[in-house]
This record gives sequence, C-alpha cells and structure tokens, in this order.
Amino acid sequence: MPEEKDHILIVEDSDITLYKIKAVLIRLGYDVTAYNNPVTALNWLSNVPIKPDLILLDVVMPQMDGYEFIRRVRGQVQTQKIPIILLTSHLDTRDKIEGLEAGADDYLGKSASLTELELRVKALLARKHVSDASITEISARSIAVFSLRGGVGVSTLSVNLAMAISHLWGIETCLWDMVIGVGQCGLMMNLKPVTTLSTLTDWTEKTVDESILRSMLIKHESGVSLMPAALTVEEAELINTHTIDLVWPIVQTLTPYLIIDAGNHFSDPTLTILERADIILLVLAPELASVNASYQAMKVFDELGFPSGKTLLVVNNIIPSSTLAIEKIATGLKKQPLAEIPYDSRGMVKSLNQGIPYLTTFPKTPTSQAISSLAYRLSSSDMESKKNRETLLQLDSGSKDLPG
Repeated sequence: MPEEKDHILIVEDSDITLYKIKAVLIRLGYDVTAYNNPVTALNWLSNVPIKPDLILLDVVMPQMDGYEFIRRVRGQVQTQKIPIILLTSHLDTRDKIEGLEAGADDYLGKSASLTELELRVKALLARKHVSDASITEISARSIAVFSLRGGVGVSTLSVNLAMAISHLWGIETCLWDMVIGVGQCGLMMNLKPVTTLSTLTDWTEKTVDESILRSMLIKHESGVSLMPAALTVEEAELINTHTIDLVWPIVQTLTPYLIIDAGNHFSDPTLTILERADIILLVLAPELASVNASYQAMKVFDELGFPSGKTLLVVNNIIPSSTLAIEKIATGLKKQPLAEIPYDSRGMVKSLNQGIPYLTTFPKTPTSQAISSLAYRLSSSDMESKKNRETLLQLDSGSKDLPG
C-alpha cells in the first residue's frame, strides 16, 4: 500500500510563481492543489472534505489579500489549525506583525532558495504531525540513546530521532556514533566515513581544534551531520576517556542538538558519555529480558549518582505483538515510559537495506509519527522559546518604523 502524501494548497496570483512552486513541491513528493484566485481557493477549502496539511499563501492578491485569507481560515473550526506560510516580496517588520496577528505560522521571501522552501515546508509539516503538543516539555541539548540489550533499535532510533529534530525546526543536528564495535549509523544513512575519532588517540595537546572535528563530520541531506564510529573493532578499542575529554567540549556545541548512539554495553568511554549527556533515552523492547537489562542499567545509573529524572524510558516494539503491556513495564521498573514506538519491521528492514532513514521512506506511518512526537518532546521547550525570543527581537528592532 503506497504511503499517503502530504497535501499542500498554494494560493498565488502570479501564474509563473504558482507554476514554479507547484513543480518544486510535486518533485519533492507532495500532493498539490493550486489556485491563482484567493476567493476560489477559500471556497474550495470550505467544501473539500479532507483539508490540506499546509497552505502556501501570497500576501498581495486581488479581491482578498493574504491577511484576510488567513483570518477566514483561522475563523473556521475545520481549518483553523492548518499551518500557513506567507509568501511575500517584502519581509519588513510591518508585514510580519500583520501576518502574525492574522495567524501566519511562518514567512518566506519569494527570492528564497528552493532548499529554504523545502526546509520550511518540512519543518511545519513535521510539527503538524506531532499529535500531542500539550505534553510535558523537556529541556535537553545532548541526548544519549542506550540499552544494555542489543537488537532493540538503539541505532535506528538515534538516526531517526536526529533527523526528526532537524526536520521539526529546520536546523542541523549532530549524530555521534559511539558504538564500541562496528557502528551502524553510517550504513543506515548511506554515508561512508573516512576519518574518525580514533585518529585522536595519540593526541598530546590538551585541546583539539574545532575545525578538526568538523572535518570528520559527514553531512546528510536530511540536515543531520554524522560523527562516525570507528571503522574497525581494533580502531574502536583505541577510543578512550581521554578521547571523550578532548572532543566533548566542542562536539556538543557544533549544532543545536547532539544525539549520541551510545550502543548496548558499558565501557569507560560510554559511561563518560552517559554521565555528561543531558538525557539518557534507555531503549527497551516489551519483553522480559529487555526489561531486566533496563533494570540493571538503571541500577548502575543510580549507583553512579545520576539524577533519576535524567533517564527516560522508550519502549520500541520490535516484535508484532507482546503480552508485556506498558503498564507492567512501568510497574516493574517503577518508571513510566516516555514514549512507545509502534512495530514496523518490514519498513525498518527496507530502509536499512536501502541506506535511507525510515522517516524519509515512511514519513506518515504511526512509527514515524511516534518518533517525531518524541523528538518534539525533547526539543520543543528550547526551540519554541528560541523562536519566540527571535520574533520579539525582530519586532523590537523594527518598532521604530511603526506609526505612533
């Protein structure tokens, strides 16, 4: 069964601009409905049974400008939550204020690049698909994904979580593959490492230059930059706590978010990472051996003095069905899981074999939505605050231009 595509409505009175944007969005895999008349578009929107997932809207149009169009969309229960991006030739403060007051979610200049258009669209769609925006927000900038039991999807979750955060906010994220052995993150993203942290094992200086670490990053088209794992088991054994001490102060500042695939067994470097990360996502499958491994991991964390709120449980359904319910897991571990990822073995295997992250291949499945929701919970507090601060600064800087 083919994946359902996101549906975008474009309202733009210039036929040339309308054609260009429509062609780009179709090429990116979206279903597109386009109108060059806002009144006709509004009539269609009011009567179509399944509403579009996003609206791209021109500001200056005949019969009805973009601001009035937004007000009418926001005034209807069936359409009031549809994300709207305003397309404008002038990004001055007055336009922004009027657009924000009308209910626009974002602005995009008509001279913007196709890459920026794609990122803005993906970011708003990703946020729309997060089903529960009223959940408790968590502040975290470095997130270690870990389990004491192999085969529960630590690497898969790490890759797709990094990608989800990148898409949600249109930012670059850093994914650090710290698996002691042969890491899988590069394989899952079809990236081939050349240089890894093992080259720093004989580093004699007390610090390492940022440019050296950046040269090791491999950029993926999704917005994720991979810090790859060692290429061989022998190289992995060279990475020690001294290596972590060297790179940690820098690697956590390379991008707004750092996601670490911390693997599935304890070592000195892994424990150092887990201690320094803001949050540990402890991944487990809904089966007894996995629950026991999680219990043992949490026991070690407690002995090391980690704050209890630092470790968050994520249940990943790697089997079609389970008799071990979330309630039983919560009771056994005395901790309520933060998230549950639905089962989709077929899709996961297909993505792995193709070297394409699951969120790219299957963006609208319940599994992808659960990962996006988890990403939102882990990043919304910081990113929404940052967005609000930037908006206030923009408005404040232009306040001298306002009348009165």
